Amino acid sequence: MATQEDVAEMKDASPRKQYTTVVTERQIAAPREVAFGALCDLISEATGGYAVDGDPSPHGLGARLEFSMGDLDLVEEVISFEPPWRRVYELNGAPVVLYQGSTLFTDQGGTCLMAWSLLIDPLPDGGSDGFVVAARGFLDRFADTLKVRAEAGA
Repeated sequence: MATQEDVAEMKDASPRKQYTTVVTERQIAAPREVAFGALCDLISEATGGYAVDGDPSPHGLGARLEFSMGDLDLVEEVISFEPPWRRVYELNGAPVVLYQGSTLFTDQGGTCLMAWSLLIDPLPDGGSDGFVVAARGFLDRFADTLKVRAEAGA
């Protein structure tokens, strides 16, 4: 049977994960319902539509988007869908161990705050570095486009 010292030694021996997080926020002069709808529409437009519709159709739980970015073939799957305030997805095919994105809309009177966060477990050899930089830039550009689209539709 393991002693407390054995357990403490085992905990110290295992390396801790070094996740990378990216957070982009935008104050949007539109209700969250409008902003959330604009998010879903833009995602569908940017990727060419859903390969598999989710529940509820088309944007909901289990929805799959298949698209290419440079020489990468990517698959995004919705793992939580709670309109009009939250969408969570996982991305596969990227040079990372884990990539999970979450977009959250918070009411602020007649406007809303959008917070889009990425949790990335990069490859230990630095092979994710370029992808993470590209993801950060893409996220900022997409958030700016979403803000403009949602405010125009408000």
